[in-house]
Amino acid sequence: MSSEDKNKLEAVLLLGDAFVEEIQKHNSESQTQKPEVTGQSKVTWWNRDCDGQRVTTSKRRKKGSSAVGTSPCASSSITTSPCTSYEDTDFNMQRLEDLLRDSESIDGQDFDQQPPLSSWSQRQKEVQQCWQQARPQNLDNLLSAENIVQMTCNHCHMREAVIRCGECMPSEWFCAECDHLVHKHHTLHSRQTTIYGFYKYIPPTECVKLHDGKYIICEQDCLLPTAFPQMICSCDTVDVAVSVGRSIILVCINGRYDLHVPVLTCKHCNKQWSPAVSDFVRSGYWPATMQAQTLFHQDLFHSFEAMKTVAPGMSRQAFTSMLDQRTKQFGRVMNADAFQRSFLQYMYCNSEENQLLGKEPFVCPACSPEMVAVSVDGNRKLYRFQKINQSEELGFFDGVFLAQDSEVSNFVEEVRGAVKSTAGKAMCGESHWTAARETSKQANKLDEEGVEIAVCRHGFLLKGLNMYRGEIFAYPMFLQKEFQNAKFLAMDVTCRYVPYLEKVSEALTHLQPLQKMRHCLSVMHAKAHNTKCEILWNARNQEGAGTTLGEEVEQVNSYFSRCALTTKYMAKSGLTDMLTVHAMGWNQRKENGLHIALSSRFKKTVEKTLDVTESLKKMQDQLHCCDDMLKQWVVDVKQWASSGKNNISIEALFVSICQKKHYLYRQNDRNKRRLKISQKIAQEKKRLLEEIQRYNQQPDGDPVDTNSVVQKLSNKAAESMIWPWQEQNTDGVDILTKKKLFDQVMLASRLTEEKQILVKEMMQHCQYLKDSVAKVQSLMATVSVSTQTGSYPNGFTEEGSMGLISLLKRRLQDLRLKQQTVTGTYRGILKPSPRLVEEEDGEMEEEMDWQCDNSSEDEDEDDAEVGT
Repeated sequence: MSSEDKNKLEAVLLLGDAFVEEIQKHNSESQTQKPEVTGQSKVTWWNRDCDGQRVTTSKRRKKGSSAVGTSPCASSSITTSPCTSYEDTDFNMQRLEDLLRDSESIDGQDFDQQPPLSSWSQRQKEVQQCWQQARPQNLDNLLSAENIVQMTCNHCHMREAVIRCGECMPSEWFCAECDHLVHKHHTLHSRQTTIYGFYKYIPPTECVKLHDGKYIICEQDCLLPTAFPQMICSCDTVDVAVSVGRSIILVCINGRYDLHVPVLTCKHCNKQWSPAVSDFVRSGYWPATMQAQTLFHQDLFHSFEAMKTVAPGMSRQAFTSMLDQRTKQFGRVMNADAFQRSFLQYMYCNSEENQLLGKEPFVCPACSPEMVAVSVDGNRKLYRFQKINQSEELGFFDGVFLAQDSEVSNFVEEVRGAVKSTAGKAMCGESHWTAARETSKQANKLDEEGVEIAVCRHGFLLKGLNMYRGEIFAYPMFLQKEFQNAKFLAMDVTCRYVPYLEKVSEALTHLQPLQKMRHCLSVMHAKAHNTKCEILWNARNQEGAGTTLGEEVEQVNSYFSRCALTTKYMAKSGLTDMLTVHAMGWNQRKENGLHIALSSRFKKTVEKTLDVTESLKKMQDQLHCCDDMLKQWVVDVKQWASSGKNNISIEALFVSICQKKHYLYRQNDRNKRRLKISQKIAQEKKRLLEEIQRYNQQPDGDPVDTNSVVQKLSNKAAESMIWPWQEQNTDGVDILTKKKLFDQVMLASRLTEEKQILVKEMMQHCQYLKDSVAKVQSLMATVSVSTQTGSYPNGFTEEGSMGLISLLKRRLQDLRLKQQTVTGTYRGILKPSPRLVEEEDGEMEEEMDWQCDNSSEDEDEDDAEVGT
């Protein structure tokens, strides 16, 4: 290894230590240093070698220090368990550095440091002030733009201009004759006439003519803009006449146009040519039917897909109504059903094309090949009403995202046949859980009762299935066997699912590998379980999980719940196809911002680690708790959680109220149902207070603080309760105090693990892009060889094969540009410099606030998760 490589490797290994030292040094100086004299600045000079690399003279930190890349068992005051072998930080960091070094050879953008910008709030304030000052001038400009000015034609420079075309700027003014000559070749331009004394839009089928000294509006035939062939016959001289053919309707983003198909006629042999469906597709259109009486512009489908991805609650009727408004022609309407049918056909062909290009829409690049966690949950808002005489036709995307119903039903019947199911809801303590069922009845008036979804910890949709019998344990088990490579499975009823999985695995031996996967409760759902269950199963308390929330599926459910406004009235095939299109659009957005999400998460983790470590030390100092005592308290809390549980009515009522409040908007999309649940909450709260009053009247035992209970129930995020009969006070410290320190220790341990997990995920992301480039290059070579030998792949024509090669070239260029962006971002976050990958709070894309212990639960009904 050369000296340059050694220096780079040493810099990477020490980057975390240097970064933490700078932050700690800055914090200590800001607290103890006196204000400096104006005009003086503090400069730190770094020694560099002949290659410009920084030479560090500081010694490596000891294992007790908190730094980026430190193993989970480095600090005795934070962790109590040994490191797991799969988290080899040095190995992952070295592989990531190798991948980043390899990408430096790619020609691309410069990643020099940019000057720091002002704060986001200050910039917004300045922008608002500028707009406020310019408001009167903007209004005057708007009015001035409607003023009719006498203009001369920009083309002939002789006659008066009566037509203005905004798409022909800067030569936008036309006289009547020049307008006819120019716009017969630009049919779809939006034109305005000034003959009425104001600007008025006219459709392409109208023109302006001078008649008896006055300008009038006349009708004209317009031809569909389409690509012409180089020759239509074998004549030596090319001399063709263009005439008007059959009428055809074109629909684009500006509405509907009534046009005519062009017909070419050879003047020598009289042979005619008119465009076929293949010519329409080559020209950028897509037929509504195979007879091609109506055409949709392909750009219209892209616009509709983008709008549905951003606003999933928008229906196709609303979109087509918007197109009707843009036609500017009263009485012309569109067929919404034909639009959706043609749109889904186009999206299916696009998905087949992407498959030929090697794209994987339901694979997370950061989780491939090793996935940390998969989160499974149901969404009961995605139900679908029964329809009489509905078509049994399968959707285009059957089995792509949503598993085939036959496979799911066979698996459910296999499980139910092997294990005797217990009717009713399962319980955690004395609380019932709707999602914790082994069996359930089918609902009336509904075909599908919802969708069960599996996502990774980055929010990528991986797989789903239709639920026909509510949320039963067999559904998440089906998804679990699809992702056995994941280390953790996060659910909202893990404490009840694990015993059921063990029972099924004993009967069905081929499912025994599922027990190797570790299980955890999602962080927020754990708050609705009883305290001991939370300690045992909470994802925050599981070694190796990092800061995985397990609630990532909630973000997806919040998005999918808005789709239910339209999908519940669709046919089964339409539901399957539309949800798959939404899922692919969602994953595409996640993939585009994955490098930003990982970088921002890494930066926040480093900062949060320092804060939590400092907070833990303060708590230890306040309680006079040394490191050895802290370890013992952690063991005490775990032993207390594993001890027997006291199932009394007070605990059951408290947890039941917390659950009903948590799911008030998540499971119910009707106000009538919410009113009944709110009344039930009030009744149970009254019963709870009566039970507490009755318990406090007993002579023996510590009383329950009623005010504390009421306050915890009134919080948006209900906190867990330690009841007097649960407390253990053998060493003079109550269990609640120990649990507070226990929670802080677990958080510090998970943050330390998270830094290592993020390094590995960034490495896997870079490796995935590198492998994708190699895969596309291999496909290009295969298709090129097949084309040269005349054996075209998949039965394509020669033109289709050459088009596939062109698309592969474009895909290869896009991947290389993506590599430049991703590696540049990761270089910035890993270098110990102020230029980290930062996103201002006001400009960040919606992401889960994963770093908070108690996330907000005040989601409105449109942002609600349903299944469970």
